[in-house]
This record gives sequence, C-alpha cells and structure tokens, in this order.
Amino acid sequence: MPVICGRVFMDGILTNACLIIENGKIVGVKKSVEGGKKDYGNAIIFPAATDIHVHFREPGFEYKEDFFTGSRAAAMAGVTCVMDMPNNEPPVISQRIFAEKARKIRHKACIDYGLYMGIKGRVEKCDDCIGYKVFLSGDNEIFCSMEELKEAMKEIGDSKPLAIHAEAKDCIKRGEAKNLREHERNRGKKCEIEAIRKIVEMSEETGAKIHVCHVTTPDSVELLKGKVSFGATLHHLLFSYKSKFSKEAMGKVNPPLRDEEERAELYRKFIKGEIPILESDHAPHTLEEKSDFETSPSGMPGVDATMPLMLRKAKKGEIDLHLLHRVMCLNPAKLFGLNKGVFERGKDADFIVIDFGAIRQLKALSKCGWSCYEGMEAIYPKHVYLRGEKIVDDYEFIGNAGMGRMIS
Repeated sequence: MPVICGRVFMDGILTNACLIIENGKIVGVKKSVEGGKKDYGNAIIFPAATDIHVHFREPGFEYKEDFFTGSRAAAMAGVTCVMDMPNNEPPVISQRIFAEKARKIRHKACIDYGLYMGIKGRVEKCDDCIGYKVFLSGDNEIFCSMEELKEAMKEIGDSKPLAIHAEAKDCIKRGEAKNLREHERNRGKKCEIEAIRKIVEMSEETGAKIHVCHVTTPDSVELLKGKVSFGATLHHLLFSYKSKFSKEAMGKVNPPLRDEEERAELYRKFIKGEIPILESDHAPHTLEEKSDFETSPSGMPGVDATMPLMLRKAKKGEIDLHLLHRVMCLNPAKLFGLNKGVFERGKDADFIVIDFGAIRQLKALSKCGWSCYEGMEAIYPKHVYLRGEKIVDDYEFIGNAGMGRMIS
C-alpha cells in the first residue's frame, strides 16, 4: 500500500500529511505514518490538473499531434486527464465514428481521457462520450445554427455537458485577415457576446448543462457568471493582438486575441476568481502551416504550458494555490463528475509533486515543436502520479502508452 508524504494541499491550505493509496485510489490521509513511505519533505503535493479542452488531432491530423504525444506532453505539465474535441478527420458526429476513434487511441493514451461527440445539425446520442460539442461558427463539418443548438439542448438536457464555441456565425466578416488586428476585427467581441446572450437565454429555457468554451471578454464573464459553466484559456489571459510572436500567425486563434485593455480586464477577473475553469484549447499546427498568416489555420498548443506557467505565477504571488486548484482541478472534475481533483477517500490518486524553488524556462513538449510561451519562466512538476503510479520522475516521462483509461 503506497504512502506518499509531503506538504499536501487540502481544504485550501498546505499541511504536512501522508496520502495512503490502494488500487489507484486514496483510502486515507494521515498526519504521519511510520515506515514504508515515500517522503518528499517540504515539496508540495497538489492534485493533478484536468484539461477539458484539447485537440490531440487523432484521427486525421497525426502529423501535428497524436494521442500519445499529446497525452505525454500533458503528463509532463501536470495534467492527468483531458477531454478531446471531435473536429477530427472524419469528424466525430456518429456513434460509429466515435467507436472507431476510441478504438484507435485506446492503446496510445498515457493519461485518462474523455472524448466529446460532435453535433452537426441533429444530436446522435452517445453513452460513451464525456460530453457534446457544438461550433456556432466556422466552415467545418461540426456546425449548428442557433435553432439547431436549442433543439440539441432540449435533446441532451442535463444528461451530459454540452460545450459550445460561442461566436455568432452571421456576425463574422468574410475575407482573409493579413494580421492579428484584422483577424480580431473580423471576429469582433460582439460576435461572442451576441452568441452568449442567446446561449444563456436558451439554457434557462431548456435546463441544459452548458459549458461555454474560451471566453475572451470581460462582458462575456458578466453575462455568464452564476448561470452556466464557462472557461478561459491561458493565451487569452496573457496575449493580446499586439503581442509579438516570432511568426504572427502563431497567435492566430479562434476566438481571436483581443486588445490589451480587454485582455488585462479579463485577467483581473480571473485573478478575482470570477472565471471557474482554465482550459488550454490545445490546438497544435506545424510551423510550416503557421508560416503565412492568411492561409494559416487557427490554433496554438497549450496543454504543455498552462500548469507550469500558473505554478510560476503562484510562486510569485500573482495567484494563490486555492484559485489554481479550483480552476484546473476541482471545477473541471465537478463539471464532468470525475473521481478526481481533490484528496478525499475514494478519489483517484492523481497528483503532482512540486519543488517551488526549481524555476525553469518553458519548452515546447507538443509534437508540433513550438510554443508561444517558450522561454517564459515556469515551474514544472518534478513528479506526476496517475492513479497512484508514477508517470513522471524527476521531470522525465516514465509512463507508457495505453496507461490512460477512457472516462464516459
């Protein structure tokens, strides 16, 4: 029966304690245990993160990322559970395609995972999906009109979370942007706000369990607070369309980076605890694809950066560990009903061990080979445990493909 001791984060504070683990679960937390333990001394033992928004690109785009490389990058950054989006090739919009994807990645995942089912027009129910995903904009094959979204809300109800990319399609201007400013102008914040207003109204009518993905404006936060679940990404908190990237298209994302004033206020709201979930929207593309702004696809990697950069901010006193725990561990687990995110009896023994004195430079861990955060100060977890089994040891990945389990 493994026993892991250190400064354990429980009930919002750090306390010297030992986690007692059996069959991958926490069976007890004690102040002290005699003998037969792994004692990490003054190192912090913190719940591992759950990232509810990643695009691991498999099947269809494995040259950008695959489920092994994506889940390995996540593990090294302190994430032991991810929710993968359905905009693959083919798009995951039927039970048959869902089953094929699940079969293909089953032996590749290094960490636990859930898979979204996409909705194109009508809902095809799926017992094994972690939730459903709707895009209200874009030309991809997973798109719903507002009318179709309302019908989907009625059909799904509160059975599973319905994640929504909230940009009103009719509001978006056509034509290729030549830079980040033009990209933001084409997809202005009013497109997000218009969509969110309708989503809130429909959610109140239908009782659906909604999660609005990657909000970018303070106005969106005000509209959503206390009504439905929502999240923000690290890139929308840290970057504006005036931020400098080695290639400008590296910062091309949907929804777009906003102006500095909007970004700063969004970050203030995050610090104040007004944003319930921090999600990466990890969406890697190759550097070659990012070479020309007009033809570049939107998206950037991030699952390998979010926790390390947030831990550094916690060390500097910009945020507290209690906030970090809520937005990356507790609230994601609550939204999806996961047996993770907190040190309680019966929960999965997913945790990270942190040396707050070990400050490093962030490096790209994704298969795509680049990161907009590269070179920033970061604190990586020194050790990572998945269901009581160590998968990162002294900053090196030691886990195996196939260790991850699908959660539905």
